Amino acid sequence: MTLEVLRTKIDKINREIVHLLGERLKVAREIARIKKDRKLPILDAEREALIHEEIRRLAKEQNLSAPIVEEIFQLLLEYTRIEMEAVE
Repeated sequence: MTLEVLRTKIDKINREIVHLLGERLKVAREIARIKKDRKLPILDAEREALIHEEIRRLAKEQNLSAPIVEEIFQLLLEYTRIEMEAVE
């Protein structure tokens, strides 16, 4: 494969990742609305711990650095929490 073909593939993957992040955020906002209606806290430490466990497992399955992938997801969780707290 040529460099251009590989870069095109990377560009497509990047678009898919951003699309999935947008979809994830839409779902998180819906969760925030339900939590606010039920007067539940946005932060669920137990749920976040489960997410981290799952992320570590998935990263290892893909031969990725679990600490790096977990760090990426930590940033995603923080961003999601900020967006969820802003939901009216």
